[in-house]
Amino acid sequence: MDTHMEIDGFALAYKENCIDCRVLWENHCHAQFEMLAVLEGDIRIMVEGKTYRLSSGQVAVIPPLLYHTVTANKQGTYRRLTVLFDLSALPAPLQPLFASKGTELSIFFYNHLENLKHLLSDPNATFYAPLVKSKMVEMLYRDIQAKESHPKSEVDACLAELLSYIDRHLCEKILLDDLAAHTARSKSSVCHLFAEQMNTSPKQYILQKKLALADQWIRGGMPSTLAAMRVGYENYSNFYRLYRNHFGASPAKPTRDP
Repeated sequence: MDTHMEIDGFALAYKENCIDCRVLWENHCHAQFEMLAVLEGDIRIMVEGKTYRLSSGQVAVIPPLLYHTVTANKQGTYRRLTVLFDLSALPAPLQPLFASKGTELSIFFYNHLENLKHLLSDPNATFYAPLVKSKMVEMLYRDIQAKESHPKSEVDACLAELLSYIDRHLCEKILLDDLAAHTARSKSSVCHLFAEQMNTSPKQYILQKKLALADQWIRGGMPSTLAAMRVGYENYSNFYRLYRNHFGASPAKPTRDP
């Protein structure tokens, strides 16, 4: 069961799955904030090498440009609500608070997720749009009140240095040789570290980070040709092809469902 709704800058999706394997969906990162609310299930979110656990009734808010994946801790039914939004969708008092979050991920409980699901699933869902938006705002205020994110594991020191290096040089061409030289490791060792800790390769991680950053600029009004150049793509046709393959839309139409 899938339900989608867009309300004043919030792109909401309710989904149900019967999980018979560990990976729920592919590794990814967004140009926007992503809110993930678990209605049923027991999952782990791996964000930039850190691991967080969520169970029924918990909500996580992931800042933009953070690479993450979700895995199931057990088989069975998994029901979740995902919401993508930009700062412009937030009430004015919340915008500076969210803008200053940086890479901080917060986790909190919200007791009305089932009510929200019923509103989204109602045949007259558009009638309830103002109420749905008010609940989104309530959840965002809960996010600001969350004291800490409760990480379940520390980031490997070498991985942390690699991720920091990539962030600092994201607008440049980054080669596997560069990563290996920066950490005095072999190329195979760097690849193994990414596969083990990030569930991806260095090449795919860098590609998705570049595309998400370009997407963020495009959403802010920057011409797609300029965004492509700023993240290191001198050949626009290559950037266009990669962007479209990744997001399922052209750079001129960045709006997508979560």
